[in-house]
Amino acid sequence: MDVWLGLITHEKLAALRMRVYSTGMKRIVALFVFCSLALGMLAAQAATSPAQKPVSAVKVAFISVRNLDVDPRSDYVGGIIQGLLLYDLTRTPNVALIDRSSLDRVLAEQELQLSGLIEDRGSALKVGGLLGADYLVYAEYVAFASEALVTVRVVSVSSGRAGAFAERGGSENVVHRAAESLVEYLTGSRPQFAGAAGERGIVSLRDEAPGSVALHSHLIRAEIFLDGEFAGYTTGAIDKPFMIEKLAPGPHTLRVHLGRGFGVVKLPQVEFADWEAAFELKPGERKVLRDQTRDFNSVLYDLLGLLDEDLYYTPETAAKAAKVYELSFTDRTGVAVPVRLALKPVDNGGLLELRPELSVGGLSANYSLKGIRGEETSLDVKLGLLRFRASIDMRYDRTRLDFSLDRADIWQGMYND
Repeated sequence: MDVWLGLITHEKLAALRMRVYSTGMKRIVALFVFCSLALGMLAAQAATSPAQKPVSAVKVAFISVRNLDVDPRSDYVGGIIQGLLLYDLTRTPNVALIDRSSLDRVLAEQELQLSGLIEDRGSALKVGGLLGADYLVYAEYVAFASEALVTVRVVSVSSGRAGAFAERGGSENVVHRAAESLVEYLTGSRPQFAGAAGERGIVSLRDEAPGSVALHSHLIRAEIFLDGEFAGYTTGAIDKPFMIEKLAPGPHTLRVHLGRGFGVVKLPQVEFADWEAAFELKPGERKVLRDQTRDFNSVLYDLLGLLDEDLYYTPETAAKAAKVYELSFTDRTGVAVPVRLALKPVDNGGLLELRPELSVGGLSANYSLKGIRGEETSLDVKLGLLRFRASIDMRYDRTRLDFSLDRADIWQGMYND
């Protein structure tokens, strides 16, 4: 009985195994058929869909880097800036730099200089077109003691439209950030060039020997400002300068402030300011400066009067009184104004009479002034930017004549207005 049951059990087990195997094979076959159909559908879809076009690279012609500073000591910074810019552009997808030899060849064919392309926009665009460039790129910089102001400029060859990106600092990241802005302008996507590796300095003038400044001034306890910072007071003795020692080479400004009513008058506009000097200190140099501060009213007095004459009228001096005066001055807008004055004296039986003719710029006028025995008569008129005054004094034995021309656009104390 047990044997029979065992045989049945084995037969059932065998049948069960066959059923499982058959079911598994069906599932594998079904899966294979499904995958085949799916792959076929994908292949058919790929065959019927249009292929994506690759993005064309923006062609860039790099012109040069220009040092805008007059100090040749910073010329080396241009090489650093150019190297960093070219490195950033070459590692940018979709930006293609035009070979420098191609640029040199076109310049030679057109008989042009590389430096001239920056100044001559028309020639630059022409060269860019011959090179097949989309954009022209160049850079400018100004170096300070430990920083640089870097400006990258780009011009579209097709439209002539220009863009500029400026950064200031002392590390390589200054150039990298400018390059990021440039690439974003060219491609519409901003890359990441700046980082911890770009913190290396590109400007270093700190190792140069410091210099000094000696300021001579006649002012007593006037405030001195060096580069905008208070530095001390003037000594009050013209032969004993105020000294500034151990000053770093490079550009500096020195300003002297005494108070209201003192400084320099800027011409021709007649504006009032503290005396200030901008200078470039060379390594190890001793710079000597002299303060030009003056009393504003003394300067205004010199500017105010154009003519001031007086004489006793006699037959011997009649020719001087009959003189024609021709002069000119520069007004506050910088325009030269011609002036002509003829007094035209007449002796009427011992009584002096003036018939002056005055012209100021495009204006002209005639006047009359008669002397009265025992009295002083006067004339005071304004014509354009001038004031004309004349007087005949016959109160004493002799006849005295005074006349003057003064500017009407300048007056004493005008710095208080």
